[in-house]
Amino acid sequence: MAAVDIGIVAAFLAFLFFFGSIFFKWVKNPDDFYVAGRLLPPFILAAVLTATNVNMYSFIGQGGKAYEQGISIVWHTWTGNMALVLAGLFILPILRRLEVRTIPEFLEARYGLGMRVLIAILWIFRLSFWLGIVLYTGATAAMVITGTGESSYLIWALVFSVITIIYTTAGGMWSVALTDVLQFSLMLLGALIFFPIIMAKAGGFGGIARALPSSSLELVPQTGQLNWTFILAIFLLGIQWASTDQGMLQRAFSGRDVKSVAKGLILSGIQTTPFALLWYLPGLAARAIDPAISPADTVIPAMLARFVPTGIFGIILCGLLSAQMSTISSNINSTATLFTSDIYQRVFKKRASAKQVLVVVRIVTLLVGFFMVGFSFFARKMGAVNAYLTVIGITDMPLFVVAILYGIFWKKGNWLGAVAGYLAGAVTGTLSIFVFFGGHQNASTYGTFLGAGAALVFTPVFSLLGKRFTQPERAEAIQSAWKPSQAEVERGEAFYLIPRSPGGRRMLGLCLFGLLGFLAGIGLGGLGLTQMAGWVALGSMVVYFAGGLLRLSYD
Repeated sequence: MAAVDIGIVAAFLAFLFFFGSIFFKWVKNPDDFYVAGRLLPPFILAAVLTATNVNMYSFIGQGGKAYEQGISIVWHTWTGNMALVLAGLFILPILRRLEVRTIPEFLEARYGLGMRVLIAILWIFRLSFWLGIVLYTGATAAMVITGTGESSYLIWALVFSVITIIYTTAGGMWSVALTDVLQFSLMLLGALIFFPIIMAKAGGFGGIARALPSSSLELVPQTGQLNWTFILAIFLLGIQWASTDQGMLQRAFSGRDVKSVAKGLILSGIQTTPFALLWYLPGLAARAIDPAISPADTVIPAMLARFVPTGIFGIILCGLLSAQMSTISSNINSTATLFTSDIYQRVFKKRASAKQVLVVVRIVTLLVGFFMVGFSFFARKMGAVNAYLTVIGITDMPLFVVAILYGIFWKKGNWLGAVAGYLAGAVTGTLSIFVFFGGHQNASTYGTFLGAGAALVFTPVFSLLGKRFTQPERAEAIQSAWKPSQAEVERGEAFYLIPRSPGGRRMLGLCLFGLLGFLAGIGLGGLGLTQMAGWVALGSMVVYFAGGLLRLSYD
């Protein structure tokens, strides 16, 4: 790595540290730290969501998986983007109206304090593990690019952690949101510079097609680790993620009103979809150039070090670092919010002053940073994508079933059913991945389906067995948020889940038609009609996005 590249990166890190830290003075109360005072407009919100969701895991982990398994890993991102539209239209408007800051806070409103504290504790470790995965990809990239060897891993992990933790601790969500906008721009610039370089080295699309087996270019394969069942599983996990992931939701809750939240999610999902090719296609190109690189997580860093000229290399590295640090900062902020809002203020000190809360949340931000570094060593052993699919297969789908499906849409659910359903789903997912299908390439896929199925069964069964614990007024309070408040109507900010106008209903119908077409396309892949399946799924996804975007133009 040349001196000029080192200088560019050092200057970028110094500027980012200064830029993020100046927002210390903007933070006057806990809501400023947690959700930027709920004042973000749709454009900034969309950029923040995109920057949070596109990170080094995308470029290094998913790009490496494309190198290893083929193009069907692209659905990891595309189904998540589709889920953002679905959540923006039907789920996040409800949660935003309730003015919650975390999913555990919503769970208390629906099921009681015990459920809130349980999920908050589990989710602090779950988010810390995700942060460890993101940190691992960044430190691995730096290690390969600089040629400093395995012994430098901890040093790079600490470098990335310290700068991000300091400006997040100081400025909270204002710091995270506005540095995310800057980082998103740099990330996109770096990707746009690197993309044509590696594609040219591979001989363009024609060179990739000639060098790779046809199975690597199937969008919806019938067999393999990333087959049609994987796509269905990752779509379900995408809906869960867009509805319950604290790192993403805290960005969404920063929107200034319900309509801004809906627009922000839909715009983020749509704009990220073409961007995804900027990190998946380089993985395929790298396979065409050199099919012998191992492990897969080192592929993109190796290509950067091999082909990118001095000077430009520093700019691209700044873009990758931007992707890395925006995700770390936002999720550290979210994890600290979970502890402070859902545990400290609800269990230890219910009448804490705003100043005391800010002190605690900043201390917890520092502690989460240490957890992140520790968990990154576990991620090294598993690989980025495998580690992520494993943890979400165990923890995430049961939460979606309990919090969203039964929490919002079923009045008879209670705390007993919620606890039983979540624990049954998590245990079933764990046993499926490590025992029943241990070692199978599709273990995480099967764990996702079985964990969700267990939660779907156990939640209503135990709710009905313990029906004396049911509190209908809790469900009714949640369901009152299905419709806009009178204040929203008077301000002209009303957003209806089911549009009132014929045009709005037609666009929503178009969106749902695209969703059904997508599912049909995935089903065709299961029948072995892989080429047709790819075109049907891709075309239907475009229709789905168009319907969702146009629906925003109508009441």
